[in-house]
Amino acid sequence: MSWARLATFYAASFSALGVFLQFFPAWMNEVQGFGERDIAVVLSAVTMARTIAGPLWAQSADRRGDARRVLRILSAGSVGAFALFAFASSLVGAWCAALAFGCLYAPMHSIVDATAVREGARHGFAFGRLRMVGSLSFLVAILAVGAWLERAPTGDVYWILLGCLFATAVAGRFVPRGAALIESDDAPAASWRSLLRSRPFVVLLVCTALIQGSHAVYYQLSTVHWGQHGVDTSIAAALWAEGVLAEIVLFYIARNTLDRLRPTTLLLLGGFAAVVRWVILGATTDVAALFAVNWLHAFTFAATYLGAIRALERRVPSNQLATAQGVLGSATAGGGMVVCGLFGGFANEAFDGGGFYVMAIFAILGSAAALWLRRMPDRPATA
Repeated sequence: MSWARLATFYAASFSALGVFLQFFPAWMNEVQGFGERDIAVVLSAVTMARTIAGPLWAQSADRRGDARRVLRILSAGSVGAFALFAFASSLVGAWCAALAFGCLYAPMHSIVDATAVREGARHGFAFGRLRMVGSLSFLVAILAVGAWLERAPTGDVYWILLGCLFATAVAGRFVPRGAALIESDDAPAASWRSLLRSRPFVVLLVCTALIQGSHAVYYQLSTVHWGQHGVDTSIAAALWAEGVLAEIVLFYIARNTLDRLRPTTLLLLGGFAAVVRWVILGATTDVAALFAVNWLHAFTFAATYLGAIRALERRVPSNQLATAQGVLGSATAGGGMVVCGLFGGFANEAFDGGGFYVMAIFAILGSAAALWLRRMPDRPATA
């Protein structure tokens, strides 16, 4: 029952994420009339908001010992915040709406991940297969909405996304309370600042931010780069779908295979695979080679993701798990992605495909941090 409740929330929230990432920029361009530069400015507010608000909401969930209440607030607030976009015709108005939306929608993922990890340990189900539901819903939403928009106006994106967010708010009412977040710890959850006094936790942040952040050029510029070399948009979409399918497969088989590996082994697999992947993507735009190498997304993203989750289980007290997830999310989707994206963007302008080689360097550094983390104790010295 707990698995089904969490799976429903993952399905709804990741459907919204897929529509937002893939189709919302087109809605802003075709319906609201924003140019590419303005869209980038508006969406940067979401990243900024997640970086700041994520750890604060996650810490609130830890201190309350009630993830469901926090998720209810965030999911319901996301509906209202997103609705503001319909009235945001100016750049300033759209930026403010994006900031509000980022403060409410983005932090949900780290909180539900922390809840799912503890509920899985409590009831005996695999986190990887639960997280797979989110990836599968992401893929289905992209394919379904893409097919719909072939015969419907782009303006429908707003209402589809609003519906997905409303479904997330409904699902949030049935998420388990999350008592497992606090287990038997008598001490109240400490501030996120105390986590940053733990060297193993900081090294884990650096490791994950570098490896996950090395995806920045792939996420932001790969379709453009491939298009400049004659790769059709439909082929680019298929490559993206292949990557999501790869992570779904890995999440499905993780319980019987990868879950037996040490967290740092998973991080190293992700880092080494990222080095290979980015070097090949920088060296060629041959479609056959792209399809062959893009299966490595299963390791570069999914193995790194699972490794970070497992490392937190071992190295963070249970009454700080959601807070740690929030800080980790800010470091990867916020700081790591922004820094790597900036370096990669400049490198791509200076040298064709150069951004991917820079991403390989970041992945090497992340792998080195994983080796350093491997030599440290499982538990931090301070709570």
